[in-house]
Amino acid sequence: MRRFVVFFSIVLLATGSASAQHPRLGIKAGLNASTYTGAELPHSDYRFGGAAGLLLQRPLLQHLGLQSELLYEQRGSELKYTNSTEGVTFTTIDYIRTVRSRLHYGSLAVLLRPRQGTWFAVAGPQFSYLLAEKRTIQDQVNVIVGPVDPVLPDGSARIVRNKQEYNRGEVGYVVGIGREVGTHWQVEGRYAAGFTKLRQPTVAVDAVYGSERVQHARSQSLQVQISYLLSSQ
Repeated sequence: MRRFVVFFSIVLLATGSASAQHPRLGIKAGLNASTYTGAELPHSDYRFGGAAGLLLQRPLLQHLGLQSELLYEQRGSELKYTNSTEGVTFTTIDYIRTVRSRLHYGSLAVLLRPRQGTWFAVAGPQFSYLLAEKRTIQDQVNVIVGPVDPVLPDGSARIVRNKQEYNRGEVGYVVGIGREVGTHWQVEGRYAAGFTKLRQPTVAVDAVYGSERVQHARSQSLQVQISYLLSSQ
């Protein structure tokens, strides 16, 4: 964790010190609506989480600047697996597993920032590092036909923490549009996504719930952010 903060701080300082044209330091906070995407994923819903951190702007040309950011982000998803089976006595059972994931990332983005009047856009690469992970797993079995078996899952939830199952580093990108409000404030909407797969290859395959499919998933987020720049233009 300490090496991660030091590394990102050095990168931010380097991108800012490369220009003598009044770099601007700021703080920002926002809301993420994140989920997973992948061709073989089950039903995936968005989860909301926060984001906060620092930004550093420096001009390159009259209408073009560079914006570096160091953010803490909460991401995740809610996945729902369903599977049906029929026994030899024609008992039909629906297996349902709901997995609510919460991923905590530190992210560094280096973005081009074209500007026209009070409107601006941002686009560029982002590197994220997984700091912590938690999954809440809930199993439920609905008996459609046949007697209820008392050994079946009762629907109670359990918490799993295992960062080793995930890729710690993620390479992705950010695109967005925003508007300056006065000399210090700016608001923006963004889309961010990862190129890197979320999970490590799965060794133990759960045939009922298809857990091996998650290893092909990638992260994506819709973001709304508000920034306050500490110095004037």
